Amino acid sequence: MTADLGPLASRFFQVAYVVRDIAAAEAWWKRVSGISSWFRMNDVRFGADCHLRGAPSDASAHLSIGYLRGTQIELIEPVRGASLYAEFLASKGAGLHHLAFDVPDFDATVSALVDCGLELLADGQVGGPGNRFAYFDCEAGGASVIEILGFDDATRAFMTQIKERSAAGAKLGEPA
Repeated sequence: MTADLGPLASRFFQVAYVVRDIAAAEAWWKRVSGISSWFRMNDVRFGADCHLRGAPSDASAHLSIGYLRGTQIELIEPVRGASLYAEFLASKGAGLHHLAFDVPDFDATVSALVDCGLELLADGQVGGPGNRFAYFDCEAGGASVIEILGFDDATRAFMTQIKERSAAGAKLGEPA
């Protein structure tokens, strides 16, 4: 193994759900859990730098981020193309898709998970090299998927800003 995965739990960052209708899911979460502020990114493209089971992936999804106390909740609505999200929705329906971990050494963590025998399902970057991701199949352990995130400092600062605005009840809006 190339890295000690013991600290992975301390890097827990997010719970993500695949949904059929992102606006309806935001409203449900607001009504049931009290998350009143969501930051939505419509039609996020997973393009040239993204792979699904080793093959290039050209898909898109609507993403929405809110906070339940200190935990980021991500809602994902697949829009087009082949993706883990579309596969999940087709085979299992809407629901809990993955837990995510923001790690300080992305490459070492990804290598360690591969060395542990976990199958790399999808990987790439979105919005530039400071936003790397890798999804791993965890069904052998009774789980669905885990996501490893490799954020740069600017992205971490942006996520902190969203979290702080959410805690203050500020409208997070929708980017143009």
